[in-house]
Amino acid sequence: MITGFHHLTAITKDAEKNKTFYTDTLGLRLVKQTVNQENLTDPHFFYGDYKGTPGTILTFFELPRVGQRHEEDSFIHEVLLKIPQGSLPFWKKRLTSKAVRLIANDEVSCSFLDPDDMKITLVEAAEVIAPEQATRHSDVPAQYQIIGILGIHYTVADLGTTEAFFRDVLGMSLLDHVARPISALDGESRLIQSTRLRRSRLGKGAIDHIAYSVPERKDLDLILDKAKYRQITVEKIIDRGYFQSLYLREPNGLRIEIATDYPGFTLDEPLEKLGETFALPDFLEPKRKAIEANILKRKK
Repeated sequence: MITGFHHLTAITKDAEKNKTFYTDTLGLRLVKQTVNQENLTDPHFFYGDYKGTPGTILTFFELPRVGQRHEEDSFIHEVLLKIPQGSLPFWKKRLTSKAVRLIANDEVSCSFLDPDDMKITLVEAAEVIAPEQATRHSDVPAQYQIIGILGIHYTVADLGTTEAFFRDVLGMSLLDHVARPISALDGESRLIQSTRLRRSRLGKGAIDHIAYSVPERKDLDLILDKAKYRQITVEKIIDRGYFQSLYLREPNGLRIEIATDYPGFTLDEPLEKLGETFALPDFLEPKRKAIEANILKRKK
């Protein structure tokens, strides 16, 4: 059922720095400016390839007053992004020229921190971005552009229960503590045993949740049935407008979302104008004036 990653959602303290980094430095497209549907005062920004394809999407809630995160017993960390084979020298030079410090690098990958100190690793893969998915606004040539999400790292207090969740509820294969969708060659979720006892806390640069892709709503229902059977905490199943989602808490308390591929971000904006307006799905349109006023008020 799971076909790969859909998106990740993290926390930024400063939306303008965040947008500059992801659209200018990394060359991703801002495909949607909207609101956090759980808190209608918080802006929500989505970045990805030109089409906003599931599996390329990095999203951020802006929380200007958020504190520091504490990564202790269970947390999600380090997103791995695919870049074309042979493009690593380009990216090392580009990041250095924009004053982004590399914290690790080898012959096929390099790691760095975004403006909120979220760790990102670029990893070379034997593919390139499809021409129709390459962004147009950026000075990053198409042959070097980021292709999508390759992997995510989880650290958890009880490794065995999380592995069982990925295998028995999400239907992924497991090998050497790495979960992968059965139908995909990549898309690795690396599961790491925590050595700390103190509780983690979300904050600046923290990853709030990871979303995995399924083709249709019926796939959400199948996973929901499995979750209930195994007494996994179910938060909600909900229509987000751009996709339908099932939210679960895996056994160590981390939020996992399962999202449908459709209808996608062209629901309320044409492809060529994605991300240019403050967009709201139809069910939030009646609240537009209040939402916009609250967001403007917060910026004063």
